[in-house]
Amino acid sequence: MTEVQAIFQEVRGLIRSQTNRHVEAWKEAGKPVVGYFCHYVPREILLAAGTLPLRLRGVGSEDSSRGDAYLSGRVCTYVRHVMSLALEGLYDFLDGEVSTNTCDHVRRCADVFRKKTAVPFHGFLSIPRTPRESLFGYYLGELKKLASGLEAHFGAAVGSDALREAIRSVNEVRSRLKALNRLRLEDRPRLSGAEALSVHIAAQVLPPAEFVRLADRLLEALAERPGLDSSRARLVLAGAELDEPAYVEALESQGALVVADTLCFGARHALDPVDPEAPDPMEAVARAYFFGSSCARMIGDFSRRWEELKRLVSLARADGVVFQRIIFCDPWGAEIHNLLQRAAREKAFPILSLTREYNIVPTGQVKTRVQAFVEKIEIARAQGRAASGGER
Repeated sequence: MTEVQAIFQEVRGLIRSQTNRHVEAWKEAGKPVVGYFCHYVPREILLAAGTLPLRLRGVGSEDSSRGDAYLSGRVCTYVRHVMSLALEGLYDFLDGEVSTNTCDHVRRCADVFRKKTAVPFHGFLSIPRTPRESLFGYYLGELKKLASGLEAHFGAAVGSDALREAIRSVNEVRSRLKALNRLRLEDRPRLSGAEALSVHIAAQVLPPAEFVRLADRLLEALAERPGLDSSRARLVLAGAELDEPAYVEALESQGALVVADTLCFGARHALDPVDPEAPDPMEAVARAYFFGSSCARMIGDFSRRWEELKRLVSLARADGVVFQRIIFCDPWGAEIHNLLQRAAREKAFPILSLTREYNIVPTGQVKTRVQAFVEKIEIARAQGRAASGGER
Protein backbone atom coordinates (compact mmCIF):
# COMPACT_ATOMS: atom_id res chain seq x y z
CA MET A 1 0.00 0.00 0.00
CA THR A 2 1.37 3.41 -0.98
CA GLU A 3 1.45 6.40 1.37
CA VAL A 4 -1.39 8.04 -0.58
CA GLN A 5 -3.54 4.92 -0.34
CA ALA A 6 -2.84 4.67 3.39
CA ILE A 7 -3.87 8.28 3.97
CA PHE A 8 -7.08 7.93 1.99
CA GLN A 9 -7.87 4.75 3.92
CA GLU A 10 -7.40 6.76 7.12
CA VAL A 11 -9.68 9.51 5.81
CA ARG A 12 -12.41 7.02 4.93
CA GLY A 13 -12.20 5.62 8.45
CA LEU A 14 -12.58 9.09 9.95
CA ILE A 15 -15.75 9.94 8.02
CA ARG A 16 -17.64 6.64 8.07
CA SER A 17 -19.61 7.35 11.26
CA GLN A 18 -20.97 10.27 13.28
CA THR A 19 -17.83 10.52 15.39
CA ASN A 20 -14.15 9.63 15.10
CA ARG A 21 -11.11 9.30 17.31
CA HIS A 22 -10.29 13.02 17.13
CA VAL A 23 -13.80 14.01 18.16
CA GLU A 24 -13.65 11.49 21.00
CA ALA A 25 -10.29 12.91 22.14
CA TRP A 26 -11.78 16.40 22.05
CA LYS A 27 -14.64 15.23 24.27
CA GLU A 28 -12.29 13.40 26.64
CA ALA A 29 -10.42 16.67 27.11
CA GLY A 30 -13.66 18.15 28.46
CA LYS A 31 -14.35 20.33 25.43
CA PRO A 32 -17.83 20.58 23.83
CA VAL A 33 -18.88 19.49 20.35
CA VAL A 34 -21.63 21.31 18.44
CA GLY A 35 -23.30 19.86 15.35
CA TYR A 36 -24.55 22.05 12.52
CA PHE A 37 -26.59 21.50 9.37
CA CYS A 38 -25.68 24.16 6.86
CA HIS A 39 -22.56 25.80 5.44
CA TYR A 40 -24.12 29.21 6.22
CA VAL A 41 -23.32 28.45 9.89
CA PRO A 42 -19.83 29.95 10.38
CA ARG A 43 -17.42 27.45 11.88
CA GLU A 44 -15.36 30.37 13.16
CA ILE A 45 -18.06 31.38 15.65
CA LEU A 46 -18.40 27.85 17.02
CA LEU A 47 -14.63 27.55 17.36
CA ALA A 48 -14.38 30.94 19.05
CA ALA A 49 -16.87 29.69 21.65
CA GLY A 50 -14.48 26.84 22.49
CA THR A 51 -16.56 24.19 20.74
CA LEU A 52 -15.73 21.80 17.90
CA PRO A 53 -17.99 22.33 14.86
CA LEU A 54 -19.23 19.00 13.46
CA ARG A 55 -21.24 18.83 10.24
CA LEU A 56 -24.39 16.74 10.74
CA ARG A 57 -24.67 13.75 8.40
CA GLY A 58 -26.82 10.67 8.00
CA VAL A 59 -23.85 8.37 7.41
CA GLY A 60 -24.40 4.82 8.64
CA SER A 61 -28.18 5.11 8.80
CA GLU A 62 -29.71 1.96 7.32
CA ASP A 63 -33.27 3.28 7.23
CA SER A 64 -35.15 6.45 8.07
CA SER A 65 -38.05 4.86 9.98
CA ARG A 66 -37.48 6.86 13.18
CA GLY A 67 -37.40 10.11 11.27
CA ASP A 68 -40.39 9.06 9.18
CA ALA A 69 -42.49 8.98 12.35
CA TYR A 70 -42.08 12.76 12.73
CA LEU A 71 -41.37 13.98 9.22
CA SER A 72 -43.46 13.64 6.08
CA GLY A 73 -42.55 11.16 3.38
CA ARG A 74 -42.13 14.22 1.16
CA VAL A 75 -39.23 15.43 3.29
CA CYS A 76 -35.90 14.61 1.65
CA THR A 77 -34.14 11.49 2.84
CA TYR A 78 -31.00 13.38 3.92
CA VAL A 79 -32.99 15.14 6.64
CA ARG A 80 -34.96 12.00 7.56
CA HIS A 81 -31.78 9.92 7.95
CA VAL A 82 -30.08 12.57 10.11
CA MET A 83 -33.21 12.79 12.24
CA SER A 84 -33.39 9.00 12.57
CA LEU A 85 -29.83 8.85 13.88
CA ALA A 86 -30.58 11.64 16.36
CA LEU A 87 -33.71 9.87 17.60
CA GLU A 88 -31.72 6.64 18.00
CA GLY A 89 -29.34 8.51 20.30
CA LEU A 90 -26.34 8.40 17.98
CA TYR A 91 -25.94 12.17 18.27
CA ASP A 92 -26.34 12.24 22.05
CA PHE A 93 -22.59 12.87 22.34
CA LEU A 94 -23.23 16.40 21.02
CA ASP A 95 -23.24 19.26 23.50
CA GLY A 96 -25.28 21.36 21.12
CA GLU A 97 -26.62 21.75 17.61
CA VAL A 98 -27.25 24.73 15.35
CA SER A 99 -30.06 24.52 12.83
CA THR A 100 -31.10 26.93 10.10
CA ASN A 101 -33.98 27.78 7.81
CA THR A 102 -31.94 26.51 4.86
CA CYS A 103 -35.13 24.86 3.62
CA ASP A 104 -38.47 23.84 5.13
CA HIS A 105 -37.20 20.29 5.62
CA VAL A 106 -34.21 21.31 7.73
CA ARG A 107 -36.43 23.80 9.56
CA ARG A 108 -38.83 21.02 10.62
CA CYS A 109 -35.90 18.81 11.60
CA ALA A 110 -34.79 21.57 13.98
CA ASP A 111 -38.14 21.32 15.78
CA VAL A 112 -37.74 17.58 16.32
CA PHE A 113 -34.13 18.01 17.44
CA ARG A 114 -35.26 20.50 20.06
CA LYS A 115 -38.22 18.50 21.35
CA LYS A 116 -37.15 14.87 21.03
CA THR A 117 -33.39 14.57 21.60
CA ALA A 118 -31.09 14.79 24.60
CA VAL A 119 -28.85 17.44 23.01
CA PRO A 120 -28.70 20.26 25.61
CA PHE A 121 -28.04 23.37 23.50
CA HIS A 122 -30.04 24.44 20.46
CA GLY A 123 -29.10 27.39 18.30
CA PHE A 124 -30.96 28.61 15.23
CA LEU A 125 -30.02 30.92 12.38
CA SER A 126 -32.74 32.56 10.32
CA ILE A 127 -30.87 33.29 7.10
CA PRO A 128 -32.27 35.81 4.59
CA ARG A 129 -33.23 34.35 1.22
CA THR A 130 -31.41 36.92 -0.88
CA PRO A 131 -27.77 37.99 -0.46
CA ARG A 132 -28.34 41.75 -0.61
CA GLU A 133 -26.61 44.49 1.34
CA SER A 134 -29.99 45.59 2.71
CA LEU A 135 -30.42 42.15 4.32
CA PHE A 136 -26.86 41.71 5.52
CA GLY A 137 -27.53 43.46 8.81
CA TYR A 138 -30.20 40.89 9.64
CA TYR A 139 -27.81 37.99 9.04
CA LEU A 140 -25.11 39.71 11.09
CA GLY A 141 -27.63 40.15 13.89
CA GLU A 142 -28.46 36.44 13.75
CA LEU A 143 -24.78 35.56 14.12
CA LYS A 144 -24.46 37.88 17.10
CA LYS A 145 -27.48 36.22 18.73
CA LEU A 146 -25.92 32.81 18.11
CA ALA A 147 -22.65 33.98 19.66
CA SER A 148 -24.52 35.30 22.71
CA GLY A 149 -26.34 31.99 23.10
CA LEU A 150 -23.09 30.05 22.89
CA GLU A 151 -21.49 32.36 25.45
CA ALA A 152 -24.39 31.95 27.87
CA HIS A 153 -24.46 28.16 27.58
CA PHE A 154 -20.77 27.26 27.32
CA GLY A 155 -19.28 30.13 29.29
CA ALA A 156 -16.66 31.15 26.73
CA ALA A 157 -16.59 34.74 25.50
CA VAL A 158 -16.84 35.03 21.72
CA GLY A 159 -14.75 38.19 21.62
CA SER A 160 -12.61 39.73 18.89
CA ASP A 161 -9.42 37.93 19.96
CA ALA A 162 -11.13 34.52 20.04
CA LEU A 163 -12.74 35.18 16.66
CA ARG A 164 -9.45 36.25 15.10
CA GLU A 165 -7.78 33.05 16.31
CA ALA A 166 -10.67 30.97 14.97
CA ILE A 167 -10.47 32.77 11.63
CA ARG A 168 -6.78 31.91 11.36
CA SER A 169 -7.51 28.25 12.14
CA VAL A 170 -10.25 27.96 9.51
CA ASN A 171 -8.12 29.84 6.97
CA GLU A 172 -5.42 27.18 7.43
CA VAL A 173 -7.99 24.49 6.63
CA ARG A 174 -9.22 26.37 3.56
CA SER A 175 -5.71 26.88 2.21
CA ARG A 176 -5.13 23.10 2.24
CA LEU A 177 -8.46 22.41 0.58
CA LYS A 178 -7.75 24.93 -2.14
CA ALA A 179 -4.34 23.36 -2.72
CA LEU A 180 -6.00 19.95 -3.11
CA ASN A 181 -8.60 21.39 -5.48
CA ARG A 182 -5.85 22.83 -7.67
CA LEU A 183 -4.41 19.32 -8.07
CA ARG A 184 -7.77 18.23 -9.49
CA LEU A 185 -7.51 20.79 -12.29
CA GLU A 186 -4.30 19.39 -13.80
CA ASP A 187 -4.29 17.60 -17.16
CA ARG A 188 -3.76 14.41 -15.20
CA PRO A 189 -5.40 15.11 -11.81
CA ARG A 190 -3.59 13.83 -8.74
CA LEU A 191 -6.80 12.69 -7.02
CA SER A 192 -10.24 11.52 -8.02
CA GLY A 193 -13.51 13.28 -7.30
CA ALA A 194 -14.43 10.65 -4.71
CA GLU A 195 -11.11 11.09 -2.94
CA ALA A 196 -11.48 14.86 -2.97
CA LEU A 197 -14.99 14.70 -1.51
CA SER A 198 -13.80 12.45 1.31
CA VAL A 199 -11.12 15.01 2.24
CA HIS A 200 -13.62 17.89 2.16
CA ILE A 201 -15.93 15.95 4.47
CA ALA A 202 -13.03 15.28 6.84
CA ALA A 203 -12.41 19.02 7.03
CA GLN A 204 -15.93 19.42 8.44
CA VAL A 205 -15.72 16.72 11.10
CA LEU A 206 -12.16 17.11 12.46
CA PRO A 207 -10.55 19.71 14.72
CA PRO A 208 -8.80 22.21 12.41
CA ALA A 209 -5.30 21.42 13.67
CA GLU A 210 -5.81 17.68 13.13
CA PHE A 211 -7.13 18.25 9.63
CA VAL A 212 -4.21 20.51 8.71
CA ARG A 213 -1.73 17.82 9.82
CA LEU A 214 -3.58 15.20 7.80
CA ALA A 215 -3.85 17.42 4.72
CA ASP A 216 -0.16 18.34 4.82
CA ARG A 217 0.76 14.65 4.82
CA LEU A 218 -1.60 14.08 1.91
CA LEU A 219 -0.32 17.01 -0.14
CA GLU A 220 3.26 15.82 0.31
CA ALA A 221 2.33 12.29 -0.76
CA LEU A 222 0.28 13.47 -3.75
CA ALA A 223 3.27 15.39 -5.08
CA GLU A 224 4.84 12.01 -5.91
CA ARG A 225 1.67 10.37 -7.21
CA PRO A 226 1.25 9.84 -10.97
CA GLY A 227 -1.72 11.70 -12.42
CA LEU A 228 -5.01 10.02 -13.27
CA ASP A 229 -6.33 9.63 -16.81
CA SER A 230 -9.05 12.19 -17.53
CA SER A 231 -9.06 11.83 -21.31
CA ARG A 232 -12.56 10.36 -21.69
CA ALA A 233 -14.61 12.96 -19.80
CA ARG A 234 -13.73 15.65 -17.27
CA LEU A 235 -16.84 16.50 -15.25
CA VAL A 236 -18.01 19.11 -12.77
CA LEU A 237 -20.33 17.69 -10.10
CA ALA A 238 -23.05 20.07 -8.90
CA GLY A 239 -26.26 20.03 -6.90
CA ALA A 240 -27.60 19.20 -3.48
CA GLU A 241 -26.10 17.78 -0.27
CA LEU A 242 -23.79 14.90 -1.13
CA ASP A 243 -21.51 13.42 1.53
CA GLU A 244 -21.19 9.95 0.01
CA PRO A 245 -17.87 9.35 -1.78
CA ALA A 246 -19.20 5.96 -2.90
CA TYR A 247 -21.75 7.78 -5.07
CA VAL A 248 -18.96 9.69 -6.82
CA GLU A 249 -16.94 6.47 -7.18
CA ALA A 250 -19.89 4.90 -8.99
CA LEU A 251 -20.06 7.83 -11.41
CA GLU A 252 -16.32 7.72 -12.03
CA SER A 253 -16.43 3.96 -12.62
CA GLN A 254 -18.09 4.71 -15.97
CA GLY A 255 -15.02 6.35 -17.47
CA ALA A 256 -15.41 9.91 -16.22
CA LEU A 257 -13.34 11.88 -13.72
CA VAL A 258 -14.88 14.54 -11.48
CA VAL A 259 -12.30 17.33 -11.61
CA ALA A 260 -14.29 20.02 -9.78
CA ASP A 261 -17.51 20.44 -7.83
CA THR A 262 -19.88 23.02 -6.36
CA LEU A 263 -21.14 20.87 -3.48
CA CYS A 264 -21.67 22.34 -0.01
CA PHE A 265 -20.06 19.20 1.45
CA GLY A 266 -17.34 19.65 -1.16
CA ALA A 267 -15.49 22.61 -2.63
CA ARG A 268 -18.25 25.19 -2.07
CA HIS A 269 -17.69 25.29 1.70
CA ALA A 270 -14.02 26.21 1.18
CA LEU A 271 -14.59 29.95 0.98
CA ASP A 272 -11.91 32.53 0.29
CA PRO A 273 -9.83 33.44 3.36
CA VAL A 274 -11.34 35.82 5.89
CA ASP A 275 -9.11 38.69 7.03
CA PRO A 276 -8.30 38.01 10.70
CA GLU A 277 -7.12 41.61 11.11
CA ALA A 278 -10.39 43.15 9.94
CA PRO A 279 -11.57 45.92 12.30
CA ASP A 280 -14.74 43.93 13.08
CA PRO A 281 -13.98 40.19 12.79
CA MET A 282 -17.65 39.22 13.30
CA GLU A 283 -18.69 41.35 10.35
CA ALA A 284 -15.81 39.98 8.26
CA VAL A 285 -16.96 36.41 8.95
CA ALA A 286 -20.58 37.32 8.21
CA ARG A 287 -19.68 38.91 4.88
CA ALA A 288 -17.61 35.91 3.82
CA TYR A 289 -20.49 33.51 4.39
CA PHE A 290 -23.44 35.68 3.32
CA PHE A 291 -21.90 36.96 0.09
CA GLY A 292 -19.67 33.95 -0.57
CA SER A 293 -20.49 30.95 -2.70
CA SER A 294 -24.24 30.88 -3.28
CA CYS A 295 -26.71 28.06 -2.56
CA ALA A 296 -29.91 27.29 -4.48
CA ARG A 297 -31.91 28.35 -1.40
CA MET A 298 -30.88 31.92 -2.23
CA ILE A 299 -33.59 33.52 -4.36
CA GLY A 300 -32.68 35.99 -7.09
CA ASP A 301 -29.06 34.82 -7.16
CA PHE A 302 -29.24 32.26 -9.96
CA SER A 303 -27.40 34.41 -12.48
CA ARG A 304 -24.39 34.64 -10.16
CA ARG A 305 -24.42 30.87 -9.61
CA TRP A 306 -24.65 30.33 -13.36
CA GLU A 307 -21.67 32.57 -14.05
CA GLU A 308 -19.66 30.84 -11.30
CA LEU A 309 -20.49 27.44 -12.79
CA LYS A 310 -19.44 28.58 -16.27
CA ARG A 311 -16.19 29.94 -14.87
CA LEU A 312 -15.51 26.65 -13.07
CA VAL A 313 -16.26 24.57 -16.17
CA SER A 314 -13.82 26.72 -18.13
CA LEU A 315 -11.14 26.65 -15.42
CA ALA A 316 -11.41 22.87 -15.07
CA ARG A 317 -11.59 22.37 -18.85
CA ALA A 318 -14.60 20.19 -18.12
CA ASP A 319 -16.55 18.43 -20.84
CA GLY A 320 -19.86 18.54 -18.98
CA VAL A 321 -21.73 18.84 -15.71
CA VAL A 322 -23.45 16.14 -13.68
CA PHE A 323 -26.17 17.64 -11.52
CA GLN A 324 -27.59 15.50 -8.73
CA ARG A 325 -30.36 16.21 -6.25
CA ILE A 326 -32.23 14.26 -3.61
CA ILE A 327 -35.87 13.47 -4.41
CA PHE A 328 -38.27 16.06 -2.89
CA CYS A 329 -35.49 18.67 -2.59
CA ASP A 330 -37.36 21.81 -3.65
CA PRO A 331 -34.50 24.36 -3.90
CA TRP A 332 -32.32 22.16 -6.06
CA GLY A 333 -35.32 20.98 -8.08
CA ALA A 334 -35.90 24.59 -9.14
CA GLU A 335 -32.18 25.03 -9.75
CA ILE A 336 -31.88 22.25 -12.32
CA HIS A 337 -34.89 23.64 -14.21
CA ASN A 338 -33.13 27.01 -14.49
CA LEU A 339 -29.78 25.40 -15.33
CA LEU A 340 -31.13 23.33 -18.20
CA GLN A 341 -32.95 26.32 -19.67
CA ARG A 342 -29.95 28.64 -19.43
CA ALA A 343 -27.51 26.03 -20.77
CA ALA A 344 -29.76 25.35 -23.77
CA ARG A 345 -30.25 29.06 -24.48
CA GLU A 346 -26.52 29.81 -24.34
CA LYS A 347 -25.46 26.49 -25.93
CA ALA A 348 -23.04 26.25 -23.01
CA PHE A 349 -22.19 22.68 -22.05
CA PRO A 350 -23.97 19.33 -21.66
CA ILE A 351 -25.70 18.66 -18.34
CA LEU A 352 -26.79 15.28 -16.99
CA SER A 353 -29.52 15.57 -14.35
CA LEU A 354 -29.80 12.75 -11.78
CA THR A 355 -32.17 12.27 -8.86
CA ARG A 356 -31.24 10.07 -5.94
CA GLU A 357 -32.07 9.00 -2.43
CA TYR A 358 -29.68 9.52 0.46
CA ASN A 359 -27.37 6.63 1.39
CA ILE A 360 -28.09 4.66 -1.78
CA VAL A 361 -25.23 3.97 -4.20
CA PRO A 362 -26.20 4.40 -7.88
CA THR A 363 -27.90 1.44 -9.51
CA GLY A 364 -27.18 -0.01 -12.93
CA GLN A 365 -29.72 2.37 -14.45
CA VAL A 366 -27.86 5.43 -13.17
CA LYS A 367 -24.51 4.00 -14.23
CA THR A 368 -25.92 3.38 -17.71
CA ARG A 369 -27.04 7.01 -17.94
CA VAL A 370 -23.60 8.23 -16.89
CA GLN A 371 -21.94 5.88 -19.39
CA ALA A 372 -24.22 7.19 -22.15
CA PHE A 373 -23.39 10.78 -21.12
CA VAL A 374 -19.66 10.04 -21.36
CA GLU A 375 -20.13 8.44 -24.77
CA LYS A 376 -22.14 11.47 -25.92
CA ILE A 377 -19.25 13.71 -24.88
CA GLU A 378 -16.77 11.52 -26.77
CA ILE A 379 -18.91 11.56 -29.91
CA ALA A 380 -19.26 15.35 -29.78
CA ARG A 381 -15.49 15.68 -29.32
CA ALA A 382 -14.81 13.41 -32.30
CA GLN A 383 -17.27 15.34 -34.47
CA GLY A 384 -15.61 18.60 -33.46
CA ARG A 385 -12.19 17.26 -34.41
CA ALA A 386 -13.49 16.03 -37.75
CA ALA A 387 -15.09 19.39 -38.48
CA SER A 388 -11.83 21.20 -37.69
CA GLY A 389 -9.79 18.86 -39.86
CA GLY A 390 -8.04 16.76 -37.24
CA GLU A 391 -6.67 16.77 -33.70
CA ARG A 392 -6.87 19.97 -31.70
